Amino acid sequence: MTVTHGTPTFRKADVTPEARALVPGVHVLTLEADIGPAGPAPAEDVWAEAHTRWNGASRAEVRNAPNVAAYRELSRMTGAHPDKRPPSVQALIDRGLRAKPLGAWPHINPAVDAVNAVAVRTLVALGLFDRDTLDGEVTLRLTDGTEEFTALGADGPVTLEAGGLVLADRERVLSQFAHRDGVHQAVTAETRRVLLLACAVPGVSEDVCRDALLEAAALLRGTAG
Repeated sequence: MTVTHGTPTFRKADVTPEARALVPGVHVLTLEADIGPAGPAPAEDVWAEAHTRWNGASRAEVRNAPNVAAYRELSRMTGAHPDKRPPSVQALIDRGLRAKPLGAWPHINPAVDAVNAVAVRTLVALGLFDRDTLDGEVTLRLTDGTEEFTALGADGPVTLEAGGLVLADRERVLSQFAHRDGVHQAVTAETRRVLLLACAVPGVSEDVCRDALLEAAALLRGTAG
């Protein structure tokens, strides 16, 4: 489904009926973006702003922030405990900002770092795939028990159990939804075009997600700030 919002073209990932029944009210908005010739704009200032906000926060303050609480409810809908499998925005704050020294946030590569910076500033769950590795559009669906999946950092592929919530293209599973991404579409230094993704859930509106996608796209183009 395509949704226009000003000049950019946003899409909503298709959601199968089975997935919709598991996570009602959840949508994945996408936006294609180019990485600028000089690379993404530096994201350190965005991270530093978020560090000021969250460095002295308590665990409860992070978990009770409205967007974080909404994504924790998504974890529960998928059958996960939100403390054992925290939502991505909570994990970024806990691991890189709360009670951490300035600059302790994760450093992966400039594109991923820029998108993560926008995620912690806006508290919108964001992701990015190398667009040129994808086969068609992305769908939110359930696994059928036959798909193999190799997660980032894993030693090799595993066969996923049936009934798991995943993002997939026509060829393969790309991500265990709201948990971990696969290696196939990982963004690298050679990536020039990405598919940005934002997760809208009850409590985190599609408009808020669109604004976060636009902010992330500007950083990737090198035109933010």
